[in-house]
Amino acid sequence: MEAYKIEKLNKQYGDKVLFNDLDLSISNKERIGLVGINGTGKSTLLKVIANIDDDYDAKTSYPNQYQIAYASQKPDLNESLTIIDEVLNDETELTKAIANYENILNKYQLTGDSKDLDLMMKYQSDMDRLNAWDYSSDVKTILSKLGINDYLKKIGELSGGQKKRVALAKELIRKPDLLLLDEPTNHLDIEGIEWLVNYIRQYPHTIMFVTHDRHFLNQVATRIVELSNGKLTSYPGNYESYIQARAEKEEIEMKQHDKKKALYKQELNWMRQGAKARSTKQQARIQRFNTLEDDIASKKTQGEASLNLAHSRLGKQVFELEEVGKKIGNKVLFRDFSTIIQKGDRIGIVGENGVGKTTLLNIISGLDQDFDGALRTGQTVKIAYFKQLEESLSSNKRMIDYLREESEVAKEKDGTVVSVTQLLERFLFPSSSHGTQISKLSGGEQKRLYLLKLLVHEPNVLILDEPTNDLDTETLTILEAYINEFGGTVLTVSHDRYFLNKVANKYWFIHDEEVEPMLGNFEDYLVYKRKVEKNAQQQLKKEEKIIEKSNEPVRLSFKEKRELEQLEKNIEYIENRLEEIDKEMIEHATNYEKLNELTSEKKSIETQYEEDYMRWSSLSDRL
Repeated sequence: MEAYKIEKLNKQYGDKVLFNDLDLSISNKERIGLVGINGTGKSTLLKVIANIDDDYDAKTSYPNQYQIAYASQKPDLNESLTIIDEVLNDETELTKAIANYENILNKYQLTGDSKDLDLMMKYQSDMDRLNAWDYSSDVKTILSKLGINDYLKKIGELSGGQKKRVALAKELIRKPDLLLLDEPTNHLDIEGIEWLVNYIRQYPHTIMFVTHDRHFLNQVATRIVELSNGKLTSYPGNYESYIQARAEKEEIEMKQHDKKKALYKQELNWMRQGAKARSTKQQARIQRFNTLEDDIASKKTQGEASLNLAHSRLGKQVFELEEVGKKIGNKVLFRDFSTIIQKGDRIGIVGENGVGKTTLLNIISGLDQDFDGALRTGQTVKIAYFKQLEESLSSNKRMIDYLREESEVAKEKDGTVVSVTQLLERFLFPSSSHGTQISKLSGGEQKRLYLLKLLVHEPNVLILDEPTNDLDTETLTILEAYINEFGGTVLTVSHDRYFLNKVANKYWFIHDEEVEPMLGNFEDYLVYKRKVEKNAQQQLKKEEKIIEKSNEPVRLSFKEKRELEQLEKNIEYIENRLEEIDKEMIEHATNYEKLNELTSEKKSIETQYEEDYMRWSSLSDRL
């Protein structure tokens, strides 16, 4: 059943036409993957659908009360709020009750103040009344699965990646009718991505998403929509089905193009014979010739996307690490790591977020020299380091000028010299865009330009930190082909299993303060990782059993047993009396003398209650 429709969408960004009479229909419970080259307007289309960007011309239709939510790559969050307040910040009675309870619970645990206890009991009653416990549990599960455990932390204290995960959690929690996700797998580790795959599969409504992660696309999408030249082409099925269907489509187009070229030659001969454009028929034939000429010319300008750049000679010695270790404050990331990195190695560095993957790359690249152990680098090593953090590009420069500052020309593997213009075209930048200011490029286009800047210097060692973030699937395919033909050494940190399976032939698994080398593909790594986790859980259970045996309960004396029974009676009496006092205070709300008397009694028995409860808890624990 059709739920959302946009027709004849037109939008320009400066001189660039993003959408040209674009049409899109979305049905209930679809999982739509939106793909296309960086800069074609994928994120803008999501913003238009979400009504965040209203500078467009189109006709939209969807049911009344239809909720649309958008999780952006650059979230706008309230820095002064806690995580729990931000993700529940939609002003409903249910979400307010959960936020109030979580905050006062945390405060009471810190202070132990009786006023905070009273308030906590009040908010607990609200939770009971609204049946909010299951919803609260779902909220905490989503936050936890996205790697957010301290949900009482302020938004302003979070890193950029953590903020993006909070923004994603916020929209998942809301469960809108149409959920729009922009690069949802960025900044998630393998476990987080796998959880998100399962979550989206079971999501009760519709989801449309932009992602570079082809494994994610393949696992989740029920339809792929490709954005190109301002229009959408729809392909049923997942990413694998899309690739197959597009290849078949391109093959048909190629055959049609060959027929057009043959017809063009025929028409060209006719034109050269000096056609007399006097009749309507002859004029139509001339018009057909002009149309064919334009079509063939456009095919020629598109060219074939490729990256065949040369690299510098690399000697036998690349890197040698001897007992390398790194500690940040009191936290040990890894220790005593020794290995030799050789020419031709393709190493994927994997592990959970925060274990030190980027730190290890910084050590090897020479950016971080504050570490234990020794690093020896070969004389011929020439590094290109593609960093995860945003590389600041001169926004006022034009694209072609920016690249020309690095080199006027580049050299291919066979020694052929290519111009900067040709290089840009081969890396998916059409000639019409070369004069564009960098500030007008999308984030993905800037990343692609930055990568090209690194590669024109003919490096022989590639160090790549999350290279798949923000790069489109077309660019990644070109990069993978380049790496597979690259004669040097590659080290990459990535959570993209599709990318790693195509470029890595060995892995470094960082866990439990060590770097563990292993051979195989990504699936082999996952199997081994689960084995390590299972062994760790079994070891933990053994240690818990040992502790339990060493802490066998001590028998209570006869006197202590009698005391425990009496304490239970006292506590029950005080709890009942406190309820009665609350009722009496309501009844005597205008009798200030009686209220003072009741208040004094309440404070007295609350003090006794705390003393009795502490003693009862101590005796109970010994049992």
